[in-house]
Amino acid sequence: MRIGIPIIIICILSFSIASGYSRHHDKLTVRTSSPELELGQKNERMLQVGEELEYSVHYSVFHIGTIHFKVTSKEERNGMSFFHACAIMDSNPSLSWLVDLHIRFYSEMDQDAFTYDWLSEDSTNKIITYRKMHFDYEAHSMYYEWGEKLRTGEYKKAGENTISIMNRCEDGLSLFYYAREHALENKQTKIPTFVDTNVVTTNINFGIEHGEQEIDAVKYPVDVMKLDGRADFVGVFGLTGGFEGLFSNDVAGIPITARMKVILGSVKVELKSWKRDNWIPPKASNEK
Repeated sequence: MRIGIPIIIICILSFSIASGYSRHHDKLTVRTSSPELELGQKNERMLQVGEELEYSVHYSVFHIGTIHFKVTSKEERNGMSFFHACAIMDSNPSLSWLVDLHIRFYSEMDQDAFTYDWLSEDSTNKIITYRKMHFDYEAHSMYYEWGEKLRTGEYKKAGENTISIMNRCEDGLSLFYYAREHALENKQTKIPTFVDTNVVTTNINFGIEHGEQEIDAVKYPVDVMKLDGRADFVGVFGLTGGFEGLFSNDVAGIPITARMKVILGSVKVELKSWKRDNWIPPKASNEK
């Protein structure tokens, strides 16, 4: 059985909703407070143009691929700031018998990390398929279309739909940044999130524990904050919608690891490399 699209959905959701951890394989030492970091420091924005984050993806014992996130640009429009970001997902070529994925996501979001435009391009098969969403909040509508991307770079539309919305919404990629923006807060929130044309509610409990996390890319335990929650749907291959997350305990709020269980095992995603001005992973306070 080929894992295909379900695994990539799980990977993006596990980071978009919250960057998870494993109770059995990852070290988490719980502390009850974060005295070194004041929330007032969040005046320095999480969204930084030029930031790049790369993650390795593992399914069972297999390294199945990588996910690369990048904030590409910022523009000012009607007195508001808009950020453009992308996520590039490629499977491990040596495991084409198990998973063969080449998918790109692009989002335009406001300074609060809510979606205005979203585009996906899937070149997994012989043709490149695309999906687009445009959110018109004044008209309370989301415009959705799908079709094929031609070799000329043009989009050949196959169909379209209009869906009523009541509030500002998230797509899978913008939710990655929304969770980061609020990772250090202590609150509960419900966020409308679109998975294709289906709107689900993502419930997140922010700032529930302070601890540390070890990963291969960093030589010391990283100071992290934990959140958890649930999306109100049951996904493919037994994706339950539940998640837990560990983010760097600083204004960057960078996800450190992710894990989400499915019927066929679990997917683990771990920070592999990064590029961000003036950022190094924060060291746990009990480390010298």
